[in-house]
Amino acid sequence: MDDRKKALISILVGSILGGATASVTKIGLIDFPPFSFVFVRFLIASLVLLPFVNLKTIIRNSIHILPVAIFFTINILVFIIGIKLTTATISQLLYAGVPFLTSIFLYIFFKEKIGTAKSTGVLIGFIGVTSIILLPAIEGKQFSGNLLGNALIGIGVISYSLFMVYSRNALKKYSPFVITATITFITAIIAFPLFIYENINTSYWWNDLAPASISALLYIAIVSTILTYLLNQYAIKHGGSVFASTSLYLVPLFNYLTAYILLGEKLTEGLIIGGILILVGIYLAGVKK
Repeated sequence: MDDRKKALISILVGSILGGATASVTKIGLIDFPPFSFVFVRFLIASLVLLPFVNLKTIIRNSIHILPVAIFFTINILVFIIGIKLTTATISQLLYAGVPFLTSIFLYIFFKEKIGTAKSTGVLIGFIGVTSIILLPAIEGKQFSGNLLGNALIGIGVISYSLFMVYSRNALKKYSPFVITATITFITAIIAFPLFIYENINTSYWWNDLAPASISALLYIAIVSTILTYLLNQYAIKHGGSVFASTSLYLVPLFNYLTAYILLGEKLTEGLIIGGILILVGIYLAGVKK
């Protein structure tokens, strides 16, 4: 099997598994404080990975993978606050902008050229993303999300795009598994002080956890954290950062289905228009030559 097919399979499977992430996270946040959810999520993922890694190797290589881990962690932390405020559907539509942002950052930092089609796609996609972020002020509807939440998700999109870009360089030296394990451990460490701070003023929330919230946490910790990000690293390794980020073209479809089933979220006219602009933009920027 050639590298392109390996990357494509990784993208398809990762999209299916990752499509439920936003909706399931919102279910988990019903009972979990946000930073506690992040810390416990990555603690569980770290414990699952621990028997399969060489800690000395992880510690020795962590300084070189740190830029990748920092952008990854920023994305996780702003996402957990943003998704609590806005809708699962909007969050994944905004993340559909990652492919064209990734191509922009590749040009800025590594001088990969952007043609006319890509430049046009960047502009159209930017208009689409901006319109969705501003939907609460424009529409004032329940399913338009929250302005602050949408803005935080926007920051997460930028951070995730940089994570994709720097992952490409890290994968020249390290395996997808080593990178996935390292960013998981580092995120757990960074989230720990936030977990402590959050629980200074939070009563014993763990006494009131519903089975649905616990199930959501386990799904996010094992499936969304380990399997999805491991597949993402394989896709970057075998297909490149921009090609791997096209998994986010498919995620909104699977996310909408789960958000409709699990959360009862609906599409508004503004979401449809903004979503179309994003999809057209990322097609031009990430697919067209």
